[in-house]
Amino acid sequence: MPQAKSSGASSSSSSGAKKSARSSASRSGGTKSSSKKSSGTKSSGSRSRSSSARSAGARVEAVAQRVRKLNERIIDESKSAGEATLTAYEKALKAIAASLERGPGKSDVEWISTLATTQAKWIRDVTTAWTDAARGMLK
Repeated sequence: MPQAKSSGASSSSSSGAKKSARSSASRSGGTKSSSKKSSGTKSSGSRSRSSSARSAGARVEAVAQRVRKLNERIIDESKSAGEATLTAYEKALKAIAASLERGPGKSDVEWISTLATTQAKWIRDVTTAWTDAARGMLK
């Protein structure tokens, strides 16, 4: 009995192979006819592709324009923030220079007074030069 089952299985597998061969033959035949049909519609397909390519190009250009405007806004805002930072930094350093002149610069000991006044002047000069150069870079 086990032999009957195995022979039945082999006959069903061979019939399955015949069915798959037929279905692949019908598929290949169907593919040929569909390729002929698709070649006939290429001209209308290429028209729609070129119009869709143009519309895609227009969308890309619109996006690029928005990105350019956004970049310009970012640059402008960064410049104004940089200017505000430079102004605050300059004020802080000039306040330090003024405090040096008010404190040790008013000393009765001459060398301490000269040192503090010279340091305050140096801080002001360097601060002015540095902030002017930085503002020039921001423009």
